[in-house]
Amino acid sequence: MTERLQDRFAECGTGVVIEPDVQIEHPELFRVGDRVRLGRGFYSQGSTEVIIGPDSSFFPNCFLQGSGRLELAAEVDFYPGGYLSVGGPDGVISVGRKSHFAAGCALYGGGGVRLGAYCNIAAHVVITSVQHDPARHQQPMALAPATSAPITIADDVWLGANATVVQGVSIATGCILGANGVLTRDTEPYGIYAGVPARRIADRRPAG
Repeated sequence: MTERLQDRFAECGTGVVIEPDVQIEHPELFRVGDRVRLGRGFYSQGSTEVIIGPDSSFFPNCFLQGSGRLELAAEVDFYPGGYLSVGGPDGVISVGRKSHFAAGCALYGGGGVRLGAYCNIAAHVVITSVQHDPARHQQPMALAPATSAPITIADDVWLGANATVVQGVSIATGCILGANGVLTRDTEPYGIYAGVPARRIADRRPAG
């Protein structure tokens, strides 16, 4: 009998579904909760330490790489085509419960990316805690050391389609970043931000 991938996990809950064509280079580094689903074409390259909370899902063709740590709380969903790079050994991507990432999102956790609970991340959002160094070096930018700084996103945040959050930014509770916005500085709670670079254009007001 062929050994199931689930049997090679460090920890595996009940009701876990592994669809065809899932490839994990180091399944012994995975700790998976109950009722987790890894969709067709999920690929984990490298030696990422992975903790996936219960009722979380990776939809088809998500790609994970690096040698840091990925921590997902309960009920976290990555929709098709998600890309997660945790970077080197000190890199981390941490996501709170009931947060979701629509199709084609890209997260770069080399400098540390931490999201709270109930975050709504729309399609093709980029959250990058690392970047090429813009300073002039003797070698091309592609060969120069990268720069990094952590990104912190609080609870109840909505990032609109095609938005970008750059390194070193903290997003406060309840904020919205409009579609195509580029956030380059910290926000204040319950603000609506838009533009390139994004600025506060309105407040979220109580319903009713």
